[in-house]
Amino acid sequence: MSSDRWISVKQKIQSLLDRLQRLEAENDELHQKINQYEYALESQNESQESTNQEEVDLLKSNLTRKDVFIENLEDEVQQFRQKTSDLEEKIALQDNTLQIQKNTILDLSEQNKMIKLAKGMSADKAETHELKIKINQLIRDIDRCIDLLND
Repeated sequence: MSSDRWISVKQKIQSLLDRLQRLEAENDELHQKINQYEYALESQNESQESTNQEEVDLLKSNLTRKDVFIENLEDEVQQFRQKTSDLEEKIALQDNTLQIQKNTILDLSEQNKMIKLAKGMSADKAETHELKIKINQLIRDIDRCIDLLND
């Protein structure tokens, strides 16, 4: 994953957290208003009580909707955190694979140098053939080791 996308995911999570905090603050304000209206209802007469009760019911309805919205945001933030964790794990695995591949390339380059050196030093084709066989055996051993590492 590119660093720009990683930054984008982190920014989105931060944006959701900020939004969640704002909604929680609004939620607290609504709770305070409901408490104020309930207190006012207790001190007023019955005629005013029905009007204020409607307002309280409306506020409670709004509060319930905001609570559901906040829960949804919290779930979304949790999902983004899980995705972030999964992506971090995937990056670590890819880094490990990359390091193994780099080491393999270095080993093969070294083997290539040895072959060239052996080829240049050998005057006899029989000796060259024996060296190639030995080098091929070493390469197969290295390939088996790499396969075991990849598993």
